[in-house]
Amino acid sequence: MTDQKCIFENDVRRAARQGRWSDELRLHRQGCEECAATAAVGPWLTEFAALPDRQHILPAASIIWIKAQILQSQRSAERVARPLGMLQSAAYLIVAGCWAALLNWKWSALQQWINGLTPGGFVSAAATGGTSLSLSLMLMVLVLASLTVMVAMHTILAEE
Repeated sequence: MTDQKCIFENDVRRAARQGRWSDELRLHRQGCEECAATAAVGPWLTEFAALPDRQHILPAASIIWIKAQILQSQRSAERVARPLGMLQSAAYLIVAGCWAALLNWKWSALQQWINGLTPGGFVSAAATGGTSLSLSLMLMVLVLASLTVMVAMHTILAEE
């Protein structure tokens, strides 16, 4: 290509855009490298210029504002719920620790009671007066079971 602009370049550009070629421009295009390139690119540029600016039109500003407000309120709700979630996790750990301590403390009594639930255990318990669990153990099991149910129900209801 040369540094000089061809005098027919504007005519070639117009002919390529409109699709109307004169015989004189056709002959010139075959001999001029710059005009041949302009003619080759012209239809593509016309088609490209006809494309819309955006494939996806942006939503209205009011919709973007509403979405921003919703996201802000969601972040606020998450910030408020974070301490409650940590408290709930602590409650689960405390209840689990209490169950572990109770089972560890009264394991031998529980083991005797479970062994007494066999048919042979029922017969021997009837003959000797039986083995029973202490009232304090029953009360602790009742309290821990109630706490377990309360924490579980709070988790279920908090999700809704």
